[in-house]
Amino acid sequence: MRFSFLVTIAALAASMSVTAQCSGDGDLCFTDSPCCGGLYCMSYGDVCFSDSMTA
Repeated sequence: MRFSFLVTIAALAASMSVTAQCSGDGDLCFTDSPCCGGLYCMSYGDVCFSDSMTA
């Protein structure tokens, strides 16, 4: 019983890491999780932001 519970938790954790493909506005950005379309990774603080803030 415990083994199947641990297998289920491990499978859920693995699927969550695969589905996170890009970071949204205000989210942290990393090399394995770049910013979503139209957003840029600010090197200071590694946060995604929209270029429209400067326009």
